[in-house]
Amino acid sequence: MDEDDDDYEPDFFGAEDTEQILNKLDNAPPELPEEPKVPVADVGLKHFNLPPPPPLTPEEAAQIGQGTITRVFGVMQTLDEPAKKIKSGMNRLAASAYDRDAWITILTRLATRASAGLEEPAGPVKVESDAEARSLSNTIRESLYLYILEDFRKRIDIAVAWLCEEWYNDKVQMKLGEEAVLHYEKWVLKLLDGIVPYLDAKDKVLTRFLSEIPGLSQDVLTRVKGLCRDPAMVNLALTSLLYLVMMRPPVREITLDAVEDIWNTCGSSLPSRATPYTNRHR
Repeated sequence: MDEDDDDYEPDFFGAEDTEQILNKLDNAPPELPEEPKVPVADVGLKHFNLPPPPPLTPEEAAQIGQGTITRVFGVMQTLDEPAKKIKSGMNRLAASAYDRDAWITILTRLATRASAGLEEPAGPVKVESDAEARSLSNTIRESLYLYILEDFRKRIDIAVAWLCEEWYNDKVQMKLGEEAVLHYEKWVLKLLDGIVPYLDAKDKVLTRFLSEIPGLSQDVLTRVKGLCRDPAMVNLALTSLLYLVMMRPPVREITLDAVEDIWNTCGSSLPSRATPYTNRHR
């Protein structure tokens, strides 16, 4: 036998009696009630959608739009006019330079195209009503009108760009359907009425305005004829009309009619060198 087996001495413990077992149970700490099992919430990320904003009333929407337009025109006031314009030809993108011209392009197209086709005319073709004048597009138009009149000699290019957009939008809407709300004629006359009282006899801005706007009507020429009531403005009016006769053949006939009307109405008060341009075949 191995030596390890000789050293083994088992311990003998006497079995506990009933009294000892009861004493141990009395001295044991009380058992706590078992806690109910609470389900653990899933903390994993799930798809979450923000609740939609409350709908705006028309008055709130108009107020917010007006505030946005005011801020945009405030930015335009701080922008310096570019010293040199870079023309990229057919590769040019509108409103890509983030300068004053870019903001003008954005505003004019918001005014003319944003609500195009959404207006509700009462007749086949009509000028905007008072209710439509409260729209955001017309708010932009009013702001553009005031911005141009602040310094119309330097901002006449903005006026021409805006009116070209109005004319284009009117033509598109008239082709799309019989019902259309026209804006071009109204704003041409309004701009002309705002500019004419402040013209000087040596101003060339009138000639440029009449030669670059896309459409001329009898009402526009009537405003020009009204300048002939002032002897100091006769040469300016006749020079502008003569330029239209020479450089804009589509309006030559109605311009010659205006010149003839000036001669018949104000001929006695015209300067001796102001002669009618009556030969329509030259």
